[in-house]
Amino acid sequence: MLEKIWPFRSRFRKVVEEALEKAFGEEGGVLEPLSELSEAEDHYLLRVEVPGLGPENLEVRLEGDQLVIEGEKREEKRTKHLSEIVYGRIYRAYLLPKDAKKEGLEARLSKGVLEVRIPREKRPEEPPVRIPVQEG
Repeated sequence: MLEKIWPFRSRFRKVVEEALEKAFGEEGGVLEPLSELSEAEDHYLLRVEVPGLGPENLEVRLEGDQLVIEGEKREEKRTKHLSEIVYGRIYRAYLLPKDAKKEGLEARLSKGVLEVRIPREKRPEEPPVRIPVQEG
């Protein structure tokens, strides 16, 4: 009966399924892991959720002023009756705070959470710079 009321239902369904496949399919999708950044007096602590990944599947590197975390969770080939686990490439780049040191970073993986300790250096506070507003 729905086909009589809305004859485009099957076309609409196909378009929606294709869009979902593009967004969540295996082809080129990049996952952004969930994270949090906290600070202490002498360091920052970046915590990133990477369940199912081991140190051999992760890369942590500095690129200029960015800390990059990259990895891949590969799907095992086997017969599945249910599959809700997300597989694929993860990538996230974090802009380092101005007082972060680029030396002495430490990365540790435990129970699916990657922790990156970023040392801080003491810097004198910069006074605000007033920018004149021109009319016109």
